[in-house]
Amino acid sequence: MWYAPIGICSLIASKIMEIGDLGRTIHSLGLYMGTVILGLSLHLFGTISLIYFIASRKNPHKFLRGLMQAAITALGASSSAATLPVTYKCLEKEGIDPSYIKFVLPLGAMINMDGTALYEAVASIFIAQINGIDLSISQVITVSITATFASIGAASIPSAGLVTMIIVLSAVGLPADDISTIIAVDWFL
Repeated sequence: MWYAPIGICSLIASKIMEIGDLGRTIHSLGLYMGTVILGLSLHLFGTISLIYFIASRKNPHKFLRGLMQAAITALGASSSAATLPVTYKCLEKEGIDPSYIKFVLPLGAMINMDGTALYEAVASIFIAQINGIDLSISQVITVSITATFASIGAASIPSAGLVTMIIVLSAVGLPADDISTIIAVDWFL
């Protein structure tokens, strides 16, 4: 673990040395990060909130505020499994039946990795774009389906999406070497 930062910095440095136009690449990475953050925000505050409202007829924003401690823990740990105890306590305070919590939380932490699926799909399209590859509609659908299944199989540990992204890239014939380009921003996303 002590040598991991050196290895990661070496990967990033070697990738930076290969870049012809550094300004364009930084701009592209910024757009990539913005796209992922926008997608995750729309999913959380739009899709998930709407599903919660339809299912419970309660204010989803009040519920999300009750999960703030779990969200802060998730940001710090970068792991859905690490947040389980905190999320459990937050949901108990919200009045959710503990028997539901004990069943749904571990299951959801392992297979409901929507953010990872979105991240992998956007990253795959980003890698195609930086290589000048136009993906057909069938390839985009393949990326979406493969990213969904790969995220279900991903471990709930930090940066697990990078490992399963190789499956997604291979499904449409994109170069897996370019994963090193997004390692620099992966910790943030």
